[in-house]
Amino acid sequence: MRHPPATEVRLPIRVRRTIDGAGEMTATMLVHCDARRRSIPLDDCSACDDCVSVHVDPLEEESYVTCTKGAVFGMEDTVEERAVPDGDRTRVWSVMAKRLVCVLPDAKTDLLRDILLERGVTGAPVVDPRGTVLGFVSRADILRGSWPAPSAVVGEIMTPLAVTVSESASLAEASALMALEGIHLLPVVNNAAAGNVVGVISALDVLRWFARKCGYLRQDLQSGN
Repeated sequence: MRHPPATEVRLPIRVRRTIDGAGEMTATMLVHCDARRRSIPLDDCSACDDCVSVHVDPLEEESYVTCTKGAVFGMEDTVEERAVPDGDRTRVWSVMAKRLVCVLPDAKTDLLRDILLERGVTGAPVVDPRGTVLGFVSRADILRGSWPAPSAVVGEIMTPLAVTVSESASLAEASALMALEGIHLLPVVNNAAAGNVVGVISALDVLRWFARKCGYLRQDLQSGN
């Protein structure tokens, strides 16, 4: 790391937690890198020459990386780009929640049910050990799977995933996908080819963004999946 220059920007740190078949939960810290145009592990970000400092909040409310390259990329908008509607300019990564719960296919459904209820979220992406999206499981899936007999693992009740959105896509594109598919949650991936999940964006996130743009909500209000 180097001494702070005159111009720098704070990049939020997001936390992806993954539940495995033994009930263990592992956490991965991710930062959206403007230079790479995708999210990367915090360790890779902090090793970059443009990283000034890392602040990790124990409560996970205000964790961030101070970076110089992000400030440079953030100032590249042309006059023509600034004329584009906000929904086409705002990227999915800047709106999605800072905390995410994922689950492996062999995780127990009763454990996931308890975690979803505890965290007040409606569902979780199902991933493989590398973080590639395999499907999605919702509270409704868990309820359906518990009747007439409880299912043992998430892989038995999950919905195989056909739709994801890139974190570099615009908010307008994500909204159109949700509207066309008739869904209210979209797993967010860092690369269309790799499909590693880095977040979830919901219709409620879009509504919160719109309300903030109109001055009806504070900028710091966040949601979860």
